[in-house]
Amino acid sequence: MTTPTIPTTMLAAVYQPGNQRLVLDRNYPIRELEDNEILIKIAATGVCHSDVELLTGVSLDARKYVFGHESCGYPVKLGSKVDSEAVQIGKLYSILPVDSCTHGVQGGPALFNALGIGRDGAYADYIIVTADTLVPVPEGVAPEVAAIAADAGVTSYRAVQRAAQVKPGDKVLIFGIGGLGHLALQYAKHFGATVYACDFKPEARKLALELGAVAAFDLIELSNMTAATNPPDKRFTVDTTMDFVSNNQTFNLAMAALRPNDVNFPVKPKCVMVGVSAENLVFSTLDTIATGVQILGSTGGEQDDLAAVLDLFAKDVIHAHVSSEPLENINKVLDELRASAYTGRKVVIPHPAA
Repeated sequence: MTTPTIPTTMLAAVYQPGNQRLVLDRNYPIRELEDNEILIKIAATGVCHSDVELLTGVSLDARKYVFGHESCGYPVKLGSKVDSEAVQIGKLYSILPVDSCTHGVQGGPALFNALGIGRDGAYADYIIVTADTLVPVPEGVAPEVAAIAADAGVTSYRAVQRAAQVKPGDKVLIFGIGGLGHLALQYAKHFGATVYACDFKPEARKLALELGAVAAFDLIELSNMTAATNPPDKRFTVDTTMDFVSNNQTFNLAMAALRPNDVNFPVKPKCVMVGVSAENLVFSTLDTIATGVQILGSTGGEQDDLAAVLDLFAKDVIHAHVSSEPLENINKVLDELRASAYTGRKVVIPHPAA
């Protein structure tokens, strides 16, 4: 195999503190590898709603770095201590944003020091990673799908399989049939649940029904169905809610659907929070104690989770709704995401390196 020529600079979409748009730098430096590091040529990078939140100041980050935390690519150069049998030049890998050594900075959470969320990420031609973030992509899985598997795929899978512990017969209500929610709906179906969906967009509700939801509601419909003024036997209830929006409206609707749940002890209704928003959610401790509702957070996943997700994609069990744009259009894609202007997930593709 011919060793590719490695440039010294690249195109990168860079976060600059105080700027709510990413800056396209066509001469961003590619630093030298440390002994345990790998240089990856990016094939595709997913555009995540958390990037919108980061740009609007949720992280209050004072660092300058390349955004993009959901990616896949091909190793082109290995550090001297990297096992060339375990990591193969030219093979496609999905890349987890958090490695086993990630730690917080200045008292912050470790997640805010992940790839593309504090450290240089994948809205670029290249990224530098370590082997413990890589999972080989099976044959038949397109780069666009392998990219979103690294966050949307693995985060929604872990939320369904580990946090919610969805099992056959469960009734699950999913808020937000977007990049993560449309995958979570399919995972919940795969694990045997009866799935309902709630989204304000008609096209998202249509997608939910196409993917196997038994019903898809808008916010007003669900509010009417869960109202406490309804007779108990007429109230809409579920065993688990999964919230990929996480604002006050969806949280309150989730709690309303869980409170009258009639599951038997020790099984408890679960409210799983996965989405990111700038809103502070308020709940009563008496309410949660009296109803038994568990409020759980879930994010990310590990190499085993990502391998399981990629296997489901390879076997055509889970179908990703994904489209692509050039990396140069990243700010346009982020603006569309802010406006909820598309359904499913978008990825950006870097141009070939010079």
